[in-house]
Amino acid sequence: MSKGMLFLSAFLISLNVWSQSESWTLTGTVKDSKGSSLPGATISLTEFKKYTTANGEGRFEFAAIPKGTYHIQVTHLGYKTLIQIVRPRNQSIVDFNLTLQEDASQLSEVQVVGKTETQQAKLQPIKAEVINTKAVQEQPATLVELMNRSAGIRIRQTGGLGSDAGLMMNGFQGRAIKNFKDGIPMDYLGAGYNIALVPVNMLERVEVYKGVLPTGLGADALGGAVNLITKKSLYRYAEASYEIGSFNTHRLSLNALYTDTTLKFFVGADAFLNRSDNNYDVTVNVTDRETATQRPATVRLFHNRFTNYYAELYGGITNTRWADELRIGVTGFDIDRQNQYGATMSQPFGASVSRQYSIIPTLRYRKAFDKLSIDQFLTTSTIRVTQTDTAKGTYDWYGNFIPSPSRTGEAIVRGTLSSLDFTYFTSRTNLAWSVNDRHKLELNVVSANMSRLGRDPLGVTFRDSGRDVLTVKANYYKAVAALGLTSDLANERMVNNLIVKFYHYDTQAIDADYYGTEEPRAASTNRWGVAEALKFSLTPSSFVRASAEFATRLPEQDEMFGDGNFNRSNFALLPERSTNVNLGFRTEKFERYSLEVNTFYRVTKDMILRVPVDFLFSQNQNVTSVRGLGVESDVTVFLWKWLRANGNFTYQDFRLFNTGNRIAEGSRLRNTPYFFANLGLSGTRSHILSSRDKLHLYYYYMFVREYYLDYIPKAQEPTGFLGLWGRAQFDAPNIIPNQALHTIGFTYNPINTRFAIGLQVKNLLNTPVYDNFRIQNAGRSLHLKLNYILQ
Repeated sequence: MSKGMLFLSAFLISLNVWSQSESWTLTGTVKDSKGSSLPGATISLTEFKKYTTANGEGRFEFAAIPKGTYHIQVTHLGYKTLIQIVRPRNQSIVDFNLTLQEDASQLSEVQVVGKTETQQAKLQPIKAEVINTKAVQEQPATLVELMNRSAGIRIRQTGGLGSDAGLMMNGFQGRAIKNFKDGIPMDYLGAGYNIALVPVNMLERVEVYKGVLPTGLGADALGGAVNLITKKSLYRYAEASYEIGSFNTHRLSLNALYTDTTLKFFVGADAFLNRSDNNYDVTVNVTDRETATQRPATVRLFHNRFTNYYAELYGGITNTRWADELRIGVTGFDIDRQNQYGATMSQPFGASVSRQYSIIPTLRYRKAFDKLSIDQFLTTSTIRVTQTDTAKGTYDWYGNFIPSPSRTGEAIVRGTLSSLDFTYFTSRTNLAWSVNDRHKLELNVVSANMSRLGRDPLGVTFRDSGRDVLTVKANYYKAVAALGLTSDLANERMVNNLIVKFYHYDTQAIDADYYGTEEPRAASTNRWGVAEALKFSLTPSSFVRASAEFATRLPEQDEMFGDGNFNRSNFALLPERSTNVNLGFRTEKFERYSLEVNTFYRVTKDMILRVPVDFLFSQNQNVTSVRGLGVESDVTVFLWKWLRANGNFTYQDFRLFNTGNRIAEGSRLRNTPYFFANLGLSGTRSHILSSRDKLHLYYYYMFVREYYLDYIPKAQEPTGFLGLWGRAQFDAPNIIPNQALHTIGFTYNPINTRFAIGLQVKNLLNTPVYDNFRIQNAGRSLHLKLNYILQ
């Protein structure tokens, strides 16, 4: 690892030296004829088809531009378009003012000019929550925290940094919400790249789709999807960030890209490191050795360290006659985890460890012809997962070891030395055909062939043959095809998406029953689905949208086979089926306010939930029938040009029905928050200590209403309006209590935007934080982050 870091450091240094001698930076300010700044103006660099938007002070910047002569085009509603030629000489930074003249003929017209990809994603018929990670990359914040500040989204973790992160959105949770990286399903990356690990500096934005998925994603999701969009640059750049925080937390990210002067060849690298001891205080039940009674006590976690490395090297060619882009990449990751507890915090471990690692090649080809475009992705990977549990005894919550000659392991009596290989071959094919200016047809096919093979000399064996259960190969194949038609109607005021989907999977494996008897397992399913999404513009700045879908979600390989750690296999899982309806309204006024309200209704059969089956292990199981509705709202108000306030709330009421159980009938879905809200306040001021500095201050508040570990009778719920206040009519151990968290911080740019210092205090009041199945997360923590962009 040290050699790789030295190589990458040398690469970054050489890139910085090159950039200083071969490239330049264009900055400027857009003003009107009276000298007032024009925020929101669109500035285009014609030769590179690159554009940006002026900030609140009218400032803009193009960095790492090759030396040459360029045309700058500036547009703004109500002003005449300005085109100016720029010829830099020997200077490395060119700064100038651009003045636009008013155009009275435009003031009564409606124009949409230069929308960014983030803005475009928000305005699609399919509901998307877009998280602009570039805007907060200087903050020492995790992606989990950013997503939890958005309406309708809750991510629940089973501990500190690196712990499992389960996404819940609009009533769905777990794998019903699919994860993508640049439009590609992320299953092939295992646990090496996910929302709990990837630094915000690695991303351009995060698109969270609720309900219906775009055809281009085309997966078997019920509740939507999360698409992580990695950073893109048309030329060259390098960036490094380092964060240090409480509990011996360290996070490092490095990004670099080199493109030749002809823009035909590129090579780049992305890498990050996460490490934390996660040794925060928790309140648990401690067992007295003499009396065997339990009492609550505050202890510090002592065997909870997490470390992971991730690196991706890539390169390819662009802008040729036969390819717009041909990209070849190699990804490697390694995860080392100390296991402090299992599915719940009922029993501590002091020696159990697990590891996951892989090296993964990828290939992506893209080409746009006259009316047809092709996007093909291929990858194959083998991910190894190991679990070691050989302590001949147990540990208590104070870290004391209690020998037990009758035991081989602490988590389970027989212990484990398991090693599992999960092999993936994934193909994603996307074909798009522009029928005419108003209609586009798109076909997306994702297929995945997966298998599991391993060994455990201490594990379960078949009773008759004596074979290790894990040495018998388990196979899984899945294919999802989506055909969609996008139509612009009514003079582009109406946009409609019609999508038809086909789902197929089959699996073959041999499992052992309670007595160790071999039991062949096989399943195969074919299903069809249909979705419709419609958007109608009421005015240039407001619209309504509606969508409906009959969807199927196939069981995932790791849900059926287990994950090799604390999630057990369940070969009897059935596919989820759901009917989803969404209706929403959005309106906004640029740099004044934005308001969005959405409602949703779901009826789901055989919902797959991951639940504890004892105090150590969890398992994915079907819940027969779930029905519910919800509403969410998000509002942003610009109090002044430099100060912005934001707030959102989500209420959802999902309950069991047709259970045949009088007590469970009508119960809220277990372990699922039903009301949560966020408030935020942020402001930016310049010229604090010098003429070139900038200070950004922010405050965030998050509230989660109490919810319940297990199903409870409806009569025992709080009697307040919609259950939003009052107390439940039963004892506290089954309740995850109300939670209110406060976060404050600032970022400071002392010279320019290339260097930033960020400081953040999380959970300011040190409130007890409980998450998935009442697992306690960290209390107050302090984080410092340094971010530097080399150009």
